[in-house]
Amino acid sequence: MLLLPIIASLGSAVAVSAWTTVRKTDQGPTGYVVDFRYDPLPTDPVATKVYLNGLLQISDHLHSSQSQYDNFTPDQFTADKFMVFPPITYEMDYDAVTKTWIKSVPMQSGASNYNFYVDCDPSVDPLTFRPVNNCTAPGVLDRHNPPITPAYGDQLTSTIVVPFDGRFQIRDYDYVLPLSDDSKRGNISFFNYPSPGSTVPSPDIHTAGIYLPSGYGQNSSRKYPVLYLSHGGGGGAGDWFSQGRAHDILDNLIAAGDLEPTIVVTPTFYGFNFTIPGTASNETGELGFDTVGLNRFYDLVRRSYLDYLIPYVEANWQADTTPDKRAFGGLSLGGGLTLNMLFNATEDFGHFAVMSNIPSPLPTDPIWNKTALREVGILSAGGFYDIAFENVRNFQTRLALNNLFTLTNWVFESHHDWRLWSNTLYVWGKSGLWGKVPYDMYS
Repeated sequence: MLLLPIIASLGSAVAVSAWTTVRKTDQGPTGYVVDFRYDPLPTDPVATKVYLNGLLQISDHLHSSQSQYDNFTPDQFTADKFMVFPPITYEMDYDAVTKTWIKSVPMQSGASNYNFYVDCDPSVDPLTFRPVNNCTAPGVLDRHNPPITPAYGDQLTSTIVVPFDGRFQIRDYDYVLPLSDDSKRGNISFFNYPSPGSTVPSPDIHTAGIYLPSGYGQNSSRKYPVLYLSHGGGGGAGDWFSQGRAHDILDNLIAAGDLEPTIVVTPTFYGFNFTIPGTASNETGELGFDTVGLNRFYDLVRRSYLDYLIPYVEANWQADTTPDKRAFGGLSLGGGLTLNMLFNATEDFGHFAVMSNIPSPLPTDPIWNKTALREVGILSAGGFYDIAFENVRNFQTRLALNNLFTLTNWVFESHHDWRLWSNTLYVWGKSGLWGKVPYDMYS
């Protein structure tokens, strides 16, 4: 069971907690403070210093570009500021009463990832993002707020969610908060399925995550649409739930009547007997990407998903098997996989969300002439400070040059991060997913 952090009110009598706690202050700069606590086990080595890491710094449009930011700390928050890389590192204070280490930080609305470092300062250079203190020790998870993961070690951070307070903030991310009525929440689990060529967790067995909406199973004849969501580079099957809060987003959309109840499946493209380095070519494509090698890799992933993952899901859950009730979305390297699905498995899905993608096919590529591309819904998303900005813009331009309609989602106060991708899932669910195709609207 996932342990959710406590939300407490400053004005109420609340016992001091050893857990990381979201505290409502009714004061600036954000209206909320998170009391981060590292609670060591009695058997852990005695620490002399503990560092809180992973929380993003903040900036504004006047001090930001796609490659560099003039950063501010969260306590300098004003309503025009938004989160940016790199993460900020705080030295924590020892609390002799609870025998824990604590750091209180004013936090904006939404989900933020964090972990702890014991006797090792993980600070990075703001320009290169490289460690400046030779800290090689691994981060420590918050044991009272563990990540959502199929296996220990797959997720390197815990995640905290903070409500919106319109008196101090202008960006509302409350769609990532858990529903207050837990009877309307869906369920998350992980499953293993037969997949020849897989190496993890065991030979010819692969792992994926699954979300089942509230009420699933009450009517055995009901069929549910299925959304497949891919992580990005270095990610795993738990990313969309632990960091992206996809389950909470779906719960909120479904409860509001904005999206029909939907199954979500989160596979991983790692753990096969083929790899990105193993499929690499000697060619350098657009913007320096090895698109030939990457698409060799994506081809193998696509075939594996179509041959083994999707048939397994449709045989074991109440999944609608019609293509227009299947959707595929992905971010970063997973956005590249989504492009591969869009152009090569067009008839197998009705909806696609391409987020922060690698380069798309050149506008003269005959693959753009594929008739089926005009019979599906396509969403394209990126952040204004996204490292994939050029790729996203080029993809949208090429769609337009080929007279293909698309739903676009530009998050102007975002970079290559989960706020962008979680927002895109929310926008897609609210404005396009399972609706009329092709999409003919812009956001």
